Amino acid sequence: MYLVQRGRRWWAFHDVPKALESKLGVQRRFAKNLDTADRRTAENRAAALESQWRRRIEAARAALDGHEATDAEWWNATLRAASDEDRPAILERIRDEAQEIALADVDPEDPDNTGYDNHHEATRFYRVATGAMTRFDAHLADWVKTLRHLEQKTIDMRQSNVAKFAKHFPYVGDVKRKGVQQWIDREVQGGKKPATIRRMLSELRGYWGYLVSVEAASEDILPFEKLTYPKVSAKEAHQDKRRGFTSREVVRLLKEATKRKDSQLADLIRLGMWTGARLEELCALKTEHVTATRINIVDSKTPAGIRKIPVHSKLTDTVKRLKAASRDGYLISGLPANQYGDRGPSIGKRFTRLKTDLEFGSSHVFHSIRHTVATLLKNAEVQEAIIAEILGHEHDGFTLSTYGDETAWKTVKSAVERLAYPL
Repeated sequence: MYLVQRGRRWWAFHDVPKALESKLGVQRRFAKNLDTADRRTAENRAAALESQWRRRIEAARAALDGHEATDAEWWNATLRAASDEDRPAILERIRDEAQEIALADVDPEDPDNTGYDNHHEATRFYRVATGAMTRFDAHLADWVKTLRHLEQKTIDMRQSNVAKFAKHFPYVGDVKRKGVQQWIDREVQGGKKPATIRRMLSELRGYWGYLVSVEAASEDILPFEKLTYPKVSAKEAHQDKRRGFTSREVVRLLKEATKRKDSQLADLIRLGMWTGARLEELCALKTEHVTATRINIVDSKTPAGIRKIPVHSKLTDTVKRLKAASRDGYLISGLPANQYGDRGPSIGKRFTRLKTDLEFGSSHVFHSIRHTVATLLKNAEVQEAIIAEILGHEHDGFTLSTYGDETAWKTVKSAVERLAYPL
């Protein structure tokens, strides 16, 4: 803030960050006629204005970030922005505010009213205002930067889960083992699956570790340890377990997709049933990675997924047709990509509608076709290591690290040709 004398009157000005102008309803700066010609009087009046203006700026900044600042947070922001000269006065005002909270609505004539809740809130206010308590999500953005080695959708999911948790536990000091256990119990009652809760807790434990590393949380407090996790019943485990389609069921899915004239989905099923490849692996396939005899998976969720799969004789015509018809360089042409560049989700939803209409439940998904392929190969007495090579699973034993070896390639080709369906 600064003072400017215009004529005989002093004016107070305070610059506003450009990003907050529309939020505050001002352009460039706050301005106020102090209605005095005396410099000392102007400084006293400006001091009161500066406090108001700083409070509005901090509140606008917090609201812009999706968080409405509390009084305690505003005082903390004011304290952090204050000069060494102004800090004592602001700290005194914080103490006064805490005292007012402690004494609010306490009836001295009522012996049962000890004012405990008031004193608790006063203490909390003082600790937040003075910076002794830190918002749980205060270091979230910095933690996210350490996750850059992960896929963006994984990063977004972790950031979202921590932000949701912070709505229940606004400050680091709020996170205690008992409260976390109660949160787990509420999540279970709300229908969250045990596996989902365990994953979320793993992410929260990782973020807590970061808070400890930047000294925003005590290393002696372990709120995410020694918790009671929900157990999965045998019935739930059976229902959640993915199940493979039978060979007849795969053919039924293919015929229904063809009947509905969904050629993209029909081709996806054909590719899946003759290769055992994952949904996104197939949707990401480019024509340059496919020849008349082999499919090169160059992008997969695991290192073992990078592999070459022989083109089954029943798939040859389909591959030839798709390569010739491609308009965008992808084997399955015309699929829209989502915000992460994945082309599988949209057609995956169409598969879900298809299998649901055919009365398959949640335990059957597109991935179930991989189980079908694995079962057919196993029933055809193909070695497990070779099945793992075809499907892109990690394994010990027989390894086809290179397909330059013609004998090795013929072994895999022969195994794939054992796939058979009742067409």
